[in-house]
Amino acid sequence: MESQVGKGLAAVVLVMLVGFGIVAMTKPTQQEKQSGAFLAASSMLSSLALDKCTAAVKQEVGANPYTPSESDSDRRLFVKLVWNNVGTAKRAECRYVMDQGITLLQIDDRNVIKKESVQTSSGAAPTGVHHQ
Repeated sequence: MESQVGKGLAAVVLVMLVGFGIVAMTKPTQQEKQSGAFLAASSMLSSLALDKCTAAVKQEVGANPYTPSESDSDRRLFVKLVWNNVGTAKRAECRYVMDQGITLLQIDDRNVIKKESVQTSSGAAPTGVHHQ
């Protein structure tokens, strides 16, 4: 009876070792690594833009904007967020560009911040022109 328990235990250990070996030998491909890095950078950009733009809009209108009504992004360089009916403002638009910060903050028809975005080596960043 002890030999069957020992054989069963040895079989379980063997299966676990084979499983660990397969996992250890399976390396992510370069494409999988790049895809993961792109998703992490895109998520970080969106999160950073939401934090900075929300704070800027709150400072200007005195009310906390929650979920944006509209958003647009190239997922590499810029994020544009729009809130409708925030506090006393009917529309608040904020554009955040990576490594440049907020380049546009417009509350209704008043430009609070309007900077031309600097072109980067990885592509053209959006300028102050509105695309709607």
